[in-house]
Amino acid sequence: MHKKLKSGLLAVSLIIALTALSACGGNNANVNSSEASTAGEAKNTGGEAAKITVAYWGAEFATAQKVEETYKEIFDEYKAKTGTEVEFTFIPDNNYRTWMVTQQAANSMPEVVLTRMAWVWEDFAKQQVLDLTPYMDKESPYNPGKPWKETFLPSFYKDSINPANGIINSAPAFTAMIRILYNKELFEQAGIAKAPETWTEFIDACKKLQEAGITPMAMSGQSNSHMSWFLTSIFGQLDEQLRKKMDTDGDNQVIKNELARATDEGLVDYTKYPFKDGLELFKDFSQYWNTDFNGIDEKTAQQLWLTGKAAMLPLNSADLSLVEDMEGRNFEYGGMPIPVITKEQFPEAMGKSVMLGGAANESWAISSSAKDEKLDAAADLIMYLTSPEIQGKLGETLSYLPTINNANLPEKLQGFVMQNEDIRRANYTGPATIKEFSDFLVKSLQLYLGGSVDVAKLTTELNMEWKKGMDNAKTTNDWTKENDYGMKKAE
Repeated sequence: MHKKLKSGLLAVSLIIALTALSACGGNNANVNSSEASTAGEAKNTGGEAAKITVAYWGAEFATAQKVEETYKEIFDEYKAKTGTEVEFTFIPDNNYRTWMVTQQAANSMPEVVLTRMAWVWEDFAKQQVLDLTPYMDKESPYNPGKPWKETFLPSFYKDSINPANGIINSAPAFTAMIRILYNKELFEQAGIAKAPETWTEFIDACKKLQEAGITPMAMSGQSNSHMSWFLTSIFGQLDEQLRKKMDTDGDNQVIKNELARATDEGLVDYTKYPFKDGLELFKDFSQYWNTDFNGIDEKTAQQLWLTGKAAMLPLNSADLSLVEDMEGRNFEYGGMPIPVITKEQFPEAMGKSVMLGGAANESWAISSSAKDEKLDAAADLIMYLTSPEIQGKLGETLSYLPTINNANLPEKLQGFVMQNEDIRRANYTGPATIKEFSDFLVKSLQLYLGGSVDVAKLTTELNMEWKKGMDNAKTTNDWTKENDYGMKKAE
């Protein structure tokens, strides 16, 4: 039985070179832990310990119970170090944003919240979260030697900057990677010698599996993740020429502000390439999924693969423990990126896969409800949560990937290197761009992939929903053509 992914097979990727991570790790975690404990104890000497509340989401993962247990342990350890008590609220994923907005309206937000970039920028505009810049410029007692902001990997820190005002509203919490896991034994039964690298090879492998009586891919049509992961990579492989038109600041990233401008200019049009073509490619691929994909959730799809009833499965690295802990699993498996769409298929294709993950998305923010000593305690807690000690613990226990530059990576994550891939440079499908559009997309895809709606109707409706979401973003953030959609530099 093989309990571990081979590094050459899984190759789940980070944006940065992980040689820097492993080189900087050393024994820093132990040293920092000791120093942090001393700093924390000193902080509470001579006064009553603070008590702060924390809200967390993440129950989209099948490992939700393990996530909750891990953070409770972390907060208990933090109390032992500093004396600060943490009241922990764990909210199911599908209700979290609604819960946050409700708490904000009632002025009862916890002092510390796990959030997402798009949300925290909206919340800052509503004066619901604070500017972390003053704390970022200070040294973290749990990772000393430089300002807190310099302990983060540069790509994560840059992604965390609010494009509307250039400030930091939250600290990158952790990241994860997506890979297609494949059952080597089922591949062998179907006569597939190695993991496919191109989309053409991938579809050919799916055909061979199907002809051998094997379900090629376990998928959930109800899962925002399963739907958006593939589409994000497909669109990202096809949109290079479009991105060049949308990327007005030349940094090779198309942020939400630039997407808003591009929408007004008619560049984001789902009835045209690359969106229409990508959706048609996606539908062709869907014939190789489990036939009940629209009727099952993500966890059920995972079980189809874990029990050997399907050959492949898209998986978040945060769910790797499902595979490691699977009792009775007796097959060897590997992992691969979403295959490359070649220029032979689409002349404008980039010729590289687009990796999924590795972005600063989940992050820690301080609510405007935090005052006086609770404000300092909230900042101190987030510094602790982004320390080498805790980032290493999250990697070992939950397979979360670190956002700092000196975390001790566990062995199971050491081999994660970047293959012939590019990063996602424009986010069309994820909730971080427009949550309502993302939800609408999943429901619309159920009808489209099920044959109830054709591509013309689908893309027309997607255009309407996308424009509605972007109009709302412009109103919320006061983005106009005159202020360059919030990107005009102050004089």
